[in-house]
Amino acid sequence: MSGNEEKLVFPGDKVGTSEEWMAGEGTFEDKGNIYAAQFGRLIFDEDSLEAKVDAVNPIVEVKEGDVIYGSVFMRKEAMVVIMIEKIEGVSRDVKEDVEGTLHISEVSEDYTDSLEDEFLVGDIVRAKVTETEPAIKLSTAGKTFGVVRGYCPECRKAMKFERKRDKLYCENCELRSDRKISRVYSKIKLKR
Repeated sequence: MSGNEEKLVFPGDKVGTSEEWMAGEGTFEDKGNIYAAQFGRLIFDEDSLEAKVDAVNPIVEVKEGDVIYGSVFMRKEAMVVIMIEKIEGVSRDVKEDVEGTLHISEVSEDYTDSLEDEFLVGDIVRAKVTETEPAIKLSTAGKTFGVVRGYCPECRKAMKFERKRDKLYCENCELRSDRKISRVYSKIKLKR
């Protein structure tokens, strides 16, 4: 097959031999044969002598600089763990069980004394990815980052944002609560 021909292949399809090509992205070599590791378009790159599979519907992976949406999974003294669910501008959800950490020093541009008044478990947060290796690190510094949907600590219903007081308010419990609130609070349509 020449370098200009392309066809769709499935995981496990034999696409060539290691005598002809090297296993490139989306492929693997086993006992002298090269196989597709994912569904996609088979590409033979004559410059690098690689057989590659370009995924048709690739898994969404978090990259440095991405703006993500996720739910607060755990809150510790100096760190919040956020389960990342969505990347802004990408229609597909992120693969399951992708978490990022938000250190207390990355919560705000100002000094943050305690995370207790900033985030509650279950809150939906908009954050920016600052690192992906060795682990995903997040930041909510900036006015558009922070809680975009907060839940009442008593009844767990979604809270309204009171702009005049800069607090969240639960109509059910008549409770007010501080959080690191994003300027886009309640302006983003979430599926919850």
